[in-house]
Order: sequence, then structure tokens, then C-alpha cells
Amino acid sequence: MTYRALVRRVRWRRVYSSFEADWAYYEAARLVFPESYRGMVGFRPAWFVHINPSTQFPRYTKTIDPTIGTGELFGPLEDKHAAARLIALMEDAFDLCRYHQILVQSPNATACAYKEMGKCPAPCDGSISLDQYRRLVDLSVQTLIDPAEAVRQQTSRMKAAAAELRFESAAKIKSYIDQLSQLGKGAFRHVARLRDFCYLSFQHGPQPQQAQAKIFLISPGQIDPILCLINETTRPSEILRTALEAAERTPPAPLDTSGAERIGVVTHHLFAAKQSQGVFLRLDRLDEPSIAKALRDLRKQSAAPEESQGEGLTKELQAM
Repeated sequence: MTYRALVRRVRWRRVYSSFEADWAYYEAARLVFPESYRGMVGFRPAWFVHINPSTQFPRYTKTIDPTIGTGELFGPLEDKHAAARLIALMEDAFDLCRYHQILVQSPNATACAYKEMGKCPAPCDGSISLDQYRRLVDLSVQTLIDPAEAVRQQTSRMKAAAAELRFESAAKIKSYIDQLSQLGKGAFRHVARLRDFCYLSFQHGPQPQQAQAKIFLISPGQIDPILCLINETTRPSEILRTALEAAERTPPAPLDTSGAERIGVVTHHLFAAKQSQGVFLRLDRLDEPSIAKALRDLRKQSAAPEESQGEGLTKELQAM
């Protein structure tokens, strides 16, 4: 049986990049097949690390649910292994409790070996109070929010120790700086607070041979096309103004399931190979030079959308 015997009407939409194709396919599948669309899209959920320093026994946990309404969520991370590595990094850098089942017995627990190694202040046995421990956890959160500032502070401490000929202390601080310097790089390069999951995405437009581009504003749970560049005469200052005005008109909304899934669509492209995946700029770091560079980088990329792994209408039709 051919599709001609079944199909009465075809609705279509022209797209010009892998990102736009995946986003449009997700929205269409969710609208047309509300009960089964999750099995039709191949995007993995984005991973985050959650922490709430104000709870009685705070700890870092990994999650794929960005709709959690308390505490802070940090991400996105590509998979659960990267999330686990981030948690281990924060526990090691700030000597946090590794065994939550022991922590909840505070202050009457027997401390684990990490206390003897000097790698845990042992709130579990009352060596420090839980209030002090929560302040330590909060310090780790502030470092995740702005790791560059934490590195600058520790670098100043290291230089001061070296100037005072306290070379052993300087070496220890240097080792600590090396730990913190992993934040913002490699698997952690996109880690930020969920509220800062805001990007300007530059994707190929209708005529890539003329360097046209479509620009999307991304915020937590939302994807909005805001600009299509007709030619190269559009100045970065105009793009910057348009983006900031659009961001002001798009107030943050509570995340729902579909919003969490849109984050997964964006994250899929954030971690994809960059040969044809457009350019993503953090909105809080947006300026004219970064926009000009994004347009240059976009011109260097292949214009043809690459077939993604399992996504796209063609594969779904072939599989039916």
C-alpha cells in the first residue's frame, strides 16, 4: 500500500539547518502525536546537577528533571557520567561528604576514612556543625556560578604565599586552582545555572551561499526565531540590540515537560560536532565582537543539514 492511499493533505515547512529541522520536527510530533511522540524523537534528555544548600543535609545529585523548583540546577551536561564527574569534582574540591547515609546521622555518626585523610570536616560526627557545613556547600555553589572569579581569588592567594616564601602553601593552592580550572572546560564547558540557559543561536538561512543566517533566541524551555539576515550588511550592533530587546520581551516562564524537552533539543546540538551545527553564544556574554565572530564561523560551516541519529521525518516514514 502506498502513502497516496492514506494521505489526504501534506503540510510542510522549509528549514535550513539541522537545528531548525530537529526543533520543527519535535514541535510537529508533539502536536500531532501527543501520546506517542516521545518514541518518535531521538533526543536524549539533558543532564543537570541539583543542589539545595538550605536543606538539613544538602548534597549534589544528578537529574534529568529540570523542573525541580527548589535549590539550584547546573548544566547542561551531555550524559550521566559527566554529571557524576562534576559531582565528584565539587566533593573533592570542597571536601564535601561522600556518604549521605552517614551524613543524615549527624552528629551521632562514626566518621568515614575521609576524615582521617583530611578530606572531610566530618559534620557527621559533630566535628563541625551542620550550619558550618551548609556554608561550605554554599561556597561550592557560588564557585559553580562563577568559577573564573574563584580562580582569580585563589591565584591572588597563591601569589601572596609565594611572595612570603611559603612555597609549600603556594603549591597546595596551585593544585586547588588546577581543580577549579576544570570548570567551564571540556565536558563542563556549558555548565551554568538553569536560569542562565539563554543563548543566541546562529544557523544557516535560506541562501547560505550569500552568508544568510537565521538567528534563534533560546531561554529555559523556549526557542524563538527572532531574525533572518538578508545580507551581510546587518551590523553586529543591530543584531545585539534586536536580541536584547527580544530577551526583554520574553520573561522567564515556569518549566513544564515540553520546556524540559526543548532543553534536550538544544543540548543535543550544543554537544554535537561543530562542522554544521551553527554557533551558540551565551546571552550573558553577548557583545558585538562575539556576534561578528559567530557570523564568520557560520560561513565556514557546511550549509547542508546533516542527518542526525534517528531524528527527522524521513527516517520515521521509512520505519513505518
